[in-house]
Amino acid sequence: MAAVKRIGVLTGGGDAPGLNPAIKGLVYRAAKRGMETVGLSDGWLSLLNPPFDVIPLDRASVRRWDRDGGTNLGSSRTNPFQTPNELGEQIDKSSEVLGNIEKLGLDAVVACGGEDTLGVAARLAEQGVRIVGVP
Repeated sequence: MAAVKRIGVLTGGGDAPGLNPAIKGLVYRAAKRGMETVGLSDGWLSLLNPPFDVIPLDRASVRRWDRDGGTNLGSSRTNPFQTPNELGEQIDKSSEVLGNIEKLGLDAVVACGGEDTLGVAARLAEQGVRIVGVP
């Protein structure tokens, strides 16, 4: 398995006070290990809608994030396995997410959220995506 060089981090579901400190900790640890971290705005939705809203994250950019409640990345309740189409029918768009993770050059994804967000993460992990879930 290739070394992780680029990590995407997202937050999904409802807001929670520990999200920004968790992201800050990830960015600091990744930087210490020579890894690049990018924020994916608005949860799983960011991996469905090009052009991608990808935010470069480094120690300087997240230095004060632990002082803010909630998530500076934004959040959504998007589930790529159950995404409504134009007719309101639920369709599976997980293959788009998989392709977009590859297009963005992400070696791993860190998903912060609750049951739905981490459920998506688990299903993507079953399809070969390297994922860490943060409850």
